[in-house]
Amino acid sequence: MRKGEQIISTLLGGRILLEGILSKHLKFILYIFLLLILYISMYNAVERTLLANYRLEKELQLLHAEYTRKSADLMRLSQQQEIEKQLKAKGSELQAPQNPPAWIKSNP
Repeated sequence: MRKGEQIISTLLGGRILLEGILSKHLKFILYIFLLLILYISMYNAVERTLLANYRLEKELQLLHAEYTRKSADLMRLSQQQEIEKQLKAKGSELQAPQNPPAWIKSNP
């Protein structure tokens, strides 16, 4: 029997448990298994964090676009011509003054 076949037959045949090969390295195997579980859990935690960060960035972009749109709408609505149009549409008789307001100066 070749060495490779002997190793496979030892692993699959169960002789590894009887000969004590596994018990000699049990602490190391458990340590490696623990590290593997820790690595997988850390990877999943990082993946969840990145996904949450991506979702929050998308939501922030949408909120910024909505803010910009609303700000532009308010700026347009606050213009004098727009106010006059809205007043005329509602049937108000208010008009813009023909003469600019006069400055009142006081002498101390």
